[in-house]
Amino acid sequence: MRNHLTLLFVALCFLLGWQAQAQASFYSRPISLERTRLQGEDVYSVQSFLLNAGYPEVGELDRIYGPRTWQAVINFQEIEGVQGDSKGTVGPNTWVAMFYSGSLKAPLFSRPLQLQNPRLQGAPVRSLQQRLLELGYREVGPADSIFGPKTQAAVVAFQRRLQSAGGIKVRTDGVVDSITWANLFSDFAPEKR
Repeated sequence: MRNHLTLLFVALCFLLGWQAQAQASFYSRPISLERTRLQGEDVYSVQSFLLNAGYPEVGELDRIYGPRTWQAVINFQEIEGVQGDSKGTVGPNTWVAMFYSGSLKAPLFSRPLQLQNPRLQGAPVRSLQQRLLELGYREVGPADSIFGPKTQAAVVAFQRRLQSAGGIKVRTDGVVDSITWANLFSDFAPEKR
Protein backbone atom coordinates (compact mmCIF):
# COMPACT_ATOMS: atom_id res chain seq x y z
CA MET A 1 0.00 0.00 0.00
CA ARG A 2 2.82 2.40 0.92
CA ASN A 3 4.55 1.74 -2.44
CA HIS A 4 1.30 2.48 -4.28
CA LEU A 5 0.93 5.81 -2.48
CA THR A 6 4.52 6.74 -3.24
CA LEU A 7 4.06 5.86 -6.90
CA LEU A 8 0.81 7.86 -7.00
CA PHE A 9 2.57 10.85 -5.41
CA VAL A 10 5.45 10.69 -7.91
CA ALA A 11 3.01 10.40 -10.83
CA LEU A 12 1.02 13.37 -9.53
CA CYS A 13 4.16 15.49 -9.15
CA PHE A 14 5.25 14.58 -12.68
CA LEU A 15 1.80 15.40 -14.07
CA LEU A 16 1.68 18.76 -12.29
CA GLY A 17 5.21 19.59 -13.47
CA TRP A 18 4.35 18.64 -17.04
CA GLN A 19 1.12 20.61 -16.90
CA ALA A 20 2.86 23.71 -15.59
CA GLN A 21 5.55 23.43 -18.26
CA ALA A 22 2.86 23.09 -20.96
CA GLN A 23 1.28 26.34 -19.73
CA ALA A 24 4.24 28.51 -20.72
CA SER A 25 3.34 31.55 -22.75
CA PHE A 26 5.20 33.85 -25.09
CA TYR A 27 7.19 36.82 -23.82
CA SER A 28 5.33 40.06 -24.42
CA ARG A 29 6.64 42.51 -21.81
CA PRO A 30 9.06 42.97 -18.96
CA ILE A 31 7.43 41.75 -15.76
CA SER A 32 8.31 43.63 -12.59
CA LEU A 33 6.91 44.59 -9.21
CA GLU A 34 4.76 47.67 -9.63
CA ARG A 35 2.21 49.53 -7.54
CA THR A 36 -0.56 48.18 -9.75
CA ARG A 37 0.25 44.47 -9.78
CA LEU A 38 0.90 42.95 -13.21
CA GLN A 39 -1.33 39.98 -13.98
CA GLY A 40 -1.65 37.44 -16.77
CA GLU A 41 -0.61 34.18 -18.32
CA ASP A 42 3.01 35.29 -18.62
CA VAL A 43 3.09 35.84 -14.84
CA TYR A 44 1.55 32.39 -14.36
CA SER A 45 4.24 30.89 -16.60
CA VAL A 46 6.96 32.50 -14.48
CA GLN A 47 5.32 31.37 -11.23
CA SER A 48 4.88 27.81 -12.54
CA PHE A 49 8.49 27.65 -13.70
CA LEU A 50 9.81 28.92 -10.37
CA LEU A 51 7.70 26.53 -8.33
CA ASN A 52 8.77 23.55 -10.45
CA ALA A 53 12.41 24.68 -10.38
CA GLY A 54 12.49 24.57 -6.57
CA TYR A 55 11.57 28.11 -5.54
CA PRO A 56 8.61 27.55 -3.18
CA GLU A 57 8.86 31.15 -1.95
CA VAL A 58 6.92 32.08 -5.10
CA GLY A 59 3.81 31.14 -3.15
CA GLU A 60 0.45 30.68 -4.80
CA LEU A 61 0.07 30.39 -8.58
CA ASP A 62 -2.32 33.34 -8.67
CA ARG A 63 -1.17 35.01 -11.93
CA ILE A 64 -0.29 38.18 -9.96
CA TYR A 65 3.28 39.49 -9.82
CA GLY A 66 3.51 40.34 -6.14
CA PRO A 67 6.32 40.54 -3.57
CA ARG A 68 6.67 36.76 -3.19
CA THR A 69 7.06 36.20 -6.95
CA TRP A 70 9.45 39.14 -7.12
CA GLN A 71 11.61 37.63 -4.36
CA ALA A 72 11.60 34.22 -6.08
CA VAL A 73 12.76 35.89 -9.32
CA ILE A 74 15.60 37.64 -7.45
CA ASN A 75 16.65 34.33 -5.92
CA PHE A 76 16.55 32.65 -9.35
CA GLN A 77 18.59 35.46 -10.94
CA GLU A 78 21.23 35.28 -8.20
CA ILE A 79 21.55 31.48 -8.22
CA GLU A 80 21.59 31.22 -12.03
CA GLY A 81 23.81 34.28 -12.51
CA VAL A 82 21.34 36.04 -14.82
CA GLN A 83 22.65 39.40 -15.96
CA GLY A 84 21.28 42.24 -18.04
CA ASP A 85 17.84 42.54 -16.42
CA SER A 86 17.01 44.65 -13.39
CA LYS A 87 16.91 42.85 -10.06
CA GLY A 88 13.54 41.10 -9.73
CA THR A 89 12.45 41.95 -13.29
CA VAL A 90 11.68 39.21 -15.78
CA GLY A 91 13.20 40.83 -18.83
CA PRO A 92 14.45 39.09 -21.99
CA ASN A 93 17.54 37.58 -20.33
CA THR A 94 15.67 36.18 -17.34
CA TRP A 95 12.95 34.81 -19.65
CA VAL A 96 15.54 33.04 -21.80
CA ALA A 97 17.25 31.64 -18.67
CA MET A 98 13.88 30.23 -17.58
CA PHE A 99 12.47 28.97 -20.86
CA TYR A 100 15.41 28.07 -23.10
CA SER A 101 17.14 24.73 -22.75
CA GLY A 102 18.75 24.57 -26.19
CA SER A 103 22.33 23.61 -26.91
CA LEU A 104 23.16 27.02 -28.42
CA LYS A 105 24.09 29.42 -25.65
CA ALA A 106 22.00 32.54 -26.06
CA PRO A 107 24.03 35.70 -25.51
CA LEU A 108 22.59 38.46 -23.34
CA PHE A 109 20.21 40.87 -24.99
CA SER A 110 21.90 44.26 -24.76
CA ARG A 111 20.53 46.28 -27.66
CA PRO A 112 18.29 45.93 -30.70
CA LEU A 113 19.77 44.32 -33.80
CA GLN A 114 18.73 45.72 -37.17
CA LEU A 115 19.72 46.42 -40.74
CA GLN A 116 21.89 49.52 -40.87
CA ASN A 117 24.92 50.97 -42.59
CA PRO A 118 27.59 50.00 -41.67
CA ARG A 119 26.25 46.49 -41.05
CA LEU A 120 26.07 45.15 -37.50
CA GLN A 121 28.49 42.28 -36.95
CA GLY A 122 29.49 39.97 -34.15
CA ALA A 123 28.54 37.13 -31.85
CA PRO A 124 24.94 38.26 -31.14
CA VAL A 125 24.23 38.42 -34.89
CA ARG A 126 25.74 34.97 -35.40
CA SER A 127 23.68 33.53 -32.54
CA LEU A 128 20.57 35.13 -34.03
CA GLN A 129 21.32 33.64 -37.45
CA GLN A 130 22.09 30.19 -36.01
CA ARG A 131 18.83 30.18 -34.04
CA LEU A 132 16.82 31.26 -37.09
CA LEU A 133 18.40 28.43 -39.11
CA GLU A 134 17.69 25.97 -36.29
CA LEU A 135 14.01 26.99 -36.42
CA GLY A 136 13.84 26.55 -40.21
CA TYR A 137 14.08 30.17 -41.41
CA ARG A 138 16.43 29.39 -44.30
CA GLU A 139 16.06 32.81 -45.91
CA VAL A 140 18.69 34.00 -43.40
CA GLY A 141 21.40 32.42 -45.56
CA PRO A 142 24.67 31.33 -43.97
CA ALA A 143 25.45 32.33 -40.37
CA ASP A 144 28.11 34.85 -41.36
CA SER A 145 27.76 37.16 -38.31
CA ILE A 146 26.66 40.09 -40.50
CA PHE A 147 23.13 41.53 -40.17
CA GLY A 148 22.23 42.05 -43.83
CA PRO A 149 19.00 42.05 -45.88
CA LYS A 150 18.66 38.23 -45.72
CA THR A 151 18.87 38.26 -41.94
CA GLN A 152 16.29 41.03 -41.83
CA ALA A 153 13.95 38.99 -44.09
CA ALA A 154 14.30 35.95 -41.82
CA VAL A 155 13.56 38.09 -38.74
CA VAL A 156 10.42 39.49 -40.40
CA ALA A 157 9.28 35.94 -41.24
CA PHE A 158 9.88 34.88 -37.62
CA GLN A 159 8.04 37.92 -36.25
CA ARG A 160 5.02 37.24 -38.49
CA ARG A 161 4.96 33.61 -37.40
CA LEU A 162 5.30 34.66 -33.76
CA GLN A 163 2.42 37.08 -34.12
CA SER A 164 0.11 34.43 -35.60
CA ALA A 165 1.28 31.57 -33.32
CA GLY A 166 1.51 33.52 -30.07
CA GLY A 167 -1.34 35.92 -30.59
CA ILE A 168 0.78 38.74 -29.17
CA LYS A 169 1.45 42.14 -30.64
CA VAL A 170 4.97 42.09 -31.95
CA ARG A 171 6.68 44.35 -34.44
CA THR A 172 7.15 42.83 -37.90
CA ASP A 173 9.81 45.25 -39.11
CA GLY A 174 12.88 43.03 -38.94
CA VAL A 175 14.27 44.76 -35.85
CA VAL A 176 15.27 42.29 -33.13
CA ASP A 177 14.00 44.01 -30.00
CA SER A 178 13.79 42.46 -26.53
CA ILE A 179 10.43 40.79 -27.25
CA THR A 180 11.65 39.19 -30.48
CA TRP A 181 14.91 38.10 -28.79
CA ALA A 182 13.24 36.48 -25.76
CA ASN A 183 10.75 34.59 -27.91
CA LEU A 184 13.37 33.55 -30.44
CA PHE A 185 15.44 31.89 -27.73
CA SER A 186 12.55 30.37 -25.78
CA ASP A 187 11.64 26.70 -26.02
CA PHE A 188 8.31 27.82 -27.49
CA ALA A 189 9.72 29.71 -30.50
CA PRO A 190 7.52 29.00 -33.53
CA GLU A 191 9.26 27.01 -36.22
CA LYS A 192 8.79 27.76 -39.89
CA ARG A 193 6.57 25.21 -41.58
